Amino acid sequence: MRKLAVLNLMAIVVLVLVACKGPTTTVAPTPTTAPTVAAGAIKAEEATPTPVAVEVSKYNEAPMLAELVAAGKLPPVDERLPETPLITAPRESIGKYGGTLYTASWWPGVGNVLLYISEPPIKWKADLTGYEPGLAESYEWSSDGKTFTLHLRKGLKWSDGTPYTTQDWKFWWEDIAKNEDYKVVSVPAWLRNEDGTPIDMEFPDEYTVVWKSKDRPLWIDPYYMAQGFWEFANPMMKPFHYLKQFHPKYNPNASYEDLEKADKWWENPDFPCLFAWCCHERFEDGSRIIFARNPYYWRVDTEGNQLPYIDYIDIEIVADEQVRLLNCSQGKYDTAFRICGSPNDIPFLLEQASSGGYHLMKGWMNGAGAWPGYMVNQYYVEGGKNYPDDTPERAAEIRNILRDKRFRRALSIGFDRQRIIDVAWNGIGEPKAATISPQSWHFASPEGQEVFKRWAESYAYFDAEEANALLDEIGMVDADGDGWRDLPSGKPFTLIIDVTDWGGSLKVQTDAAAEVEVEWEKNLKLQVEVNNLQGQPDVDTRTNEGYYMLRAAHISEIDIWTYPDWIFPIVNRYMFPLEGRWFARGGEQCTPTEGQPYSCGVKPEPGSPAARLQELYRKGRATATIEDRHKVVWEAVDVIIEEGPFVIGVAGDQQMPVIVKDYMRNILDYGVVGPWAPATPGNQVPAQWWMDK
Repeated sequence: MRKLAVLNLMAIVVLVLVACKGPTTTVAPTPTTAPTVAAGAIKAEEATPTPVAVEVSKYNEAPMLAELVAAGKLPPVDERLPETPLITAPRESIGKYGGTLYTASWWPGVGNVLLYISEPPIKWKADLTGYEPGLAESYEWSSDGKTFTLHLRKGLKWSDGTPYTTQDWKFWWEDIAKNEDYKVVSVPAWLRNEDGTPIDMEFPDEYTVVWKSKDRPLWIDPYYMAQGFWEFANPMMKPFHYLKQFHPKYNPNASYEDLEKADKWWENPDFPCLFAWCCHERFEDGSRIIFARNPYYWRVDTEGNQLPYIDYIDIEIVADEQVRLLNCSQGKYDTAFRICGSPNDIPFLLEQASSGGYHLMKGWMNGAGAWPGYMVNQYYVEGGKNYPDDTPERAAEIRNILRDKRFRRALSIGFDRQRIIDVAWNGIGEPKAATISPQSWHFASPEGQEVFKRWAESYAYFDAEEANALLDEIGMVDADGDGWRDLPSGKPFTLIIDVTDWGGSLKVQTDAAAEVEVEWEKNLKLQVEVNNLQGQPDVDTRTNEGYYMLRAAHISEIDIWTYPDWIFPIVNRYMFPLEGRWFARGGEQCTPTEGQPYSCGVKPEPGSPAARLQELYRKGRATATIEDRHKVVWEAVDVIIEEGPFVIGVAGDQQMPVIVKDYMRNILDYGVVGPWAPATPGNQVPAQWWMDK
């Protein structure tokens, strides 16, 4: 077996000799100090190393747990930890035990806080430069990439003390994911063969899980587990010893409805979990959820103190954004990620910081490559009722315009980005073309920075004269003398922009779109209509079926290989909805549905941007090393620059209102909150946070 990825990064071994020899433990890397960069700058660092071994002889525990041990209600800490607990070097200092962390969410699923808590087998590094082991001890691939082996930590236990073994994985795989009668969880696409069937999964012993694909390498797929609670914690963390009582296979009196009700680790206090904190209490009125420390948590600090330092996380559910913002300004929350409004609220929060006893984390950015950005549909079809004569013939002419890179470039250089930023963002943000997140690890190297810079600058200048020349060249002139440009056929044309609160702020999107409308009408003589679809049931249908022309979006991604859609058209959404559908449904293998002409999507024309990008996606999936996969992304960016833009960017990577109380310690002041996939701030191990009060 060939060690790849994280194991190749392991760099230093430290041995600590103590009086009494204890169990060997694995050391996690020290969380990286926040880089000193200007807001919105690209963070250019190679992946940080992952140190590996120390020996300690005695562990310490929180007073609330020591009391239980003394009362005979809990085993000693040495017996609760795995054979190889993961040592986490605190970012600033060894912490003090105790305290309740108060925070909030806006819905009962408390997903923004689950990002604090969830810890998958493989996780993002604190500085987003790569991946490393978390819940798992190590992992490796075969030389052809078709076999992936995951090694669990021996002796690791659920929060109720039951051993965590491959029995739990087997239960999830065979009795949950592959069980067609249980509709809540299924086999994800990243655990399927090329032909759509589930891969094979083997469990040779209590601590080894083996994935085997019959027809494709699995170089990328294990990293999906690192991409947020919806990939591992919710669908894959299944304690067999607890859930079997609700499963009809093991209890004939149970139903799948019983299983679904019990199978919610974030709101069921009886559900044993694997994380630093587990659900302790859920208020009946739905107003609050409290998580309590896990006595069997598997991390310790460098002095042998079992983590976490903080006893409880108390989450109040506040649906009203203005109420949350007021609470933030009054210092009600100890940490506030994704709950204190938008960049436009930063001045207000700074005014109240001293009296509220908190401070703004200046290194936390949105991570947006475009916010807003306007996706341009590359296969517009009839059906969206954008015109009274919504015919295939009229749709074809509009499609040809939207697919003409001269038209898209005219849009891109035909407005003043700084004007939009001033109106929508009060001057916050940098004018740029649409990209993925500036913090993406694909661009961390010096060569990657150059690629990103070219992308961010492509067609991002303002030149109305050049833009009008491009439109004239296409044949879009004022044929009827009404002052507006028409289609080359002479038929009237209105460019329609679909708008929602994508990105979290409807006001920002509507304000920006209204100003873009003014700019394009004034500078280009294009008639524009803003179509506010907030709350409308057909908004995604318009996008996925190819009915839209332009749609306002929020664009961000750290690892494009796990969520490829912003670059690679492989599903039916975003800029290439119908070409993406063709790829997702197997291309030539898809059987069309009678009466639905686009049920199999549209096959990209040879040499077209969609065809080239799909081919690069196939190349990337078959590429063994991380560095070479980054280079495939760069090739795709070259295609986008050459044939694009496919998204008209305005601004990106605004600083976000992330605030913490002044007494909070060990919180890295660097991260992104726009893309949820890297599970920030959970990637920096909140179990090491503590309260200096």
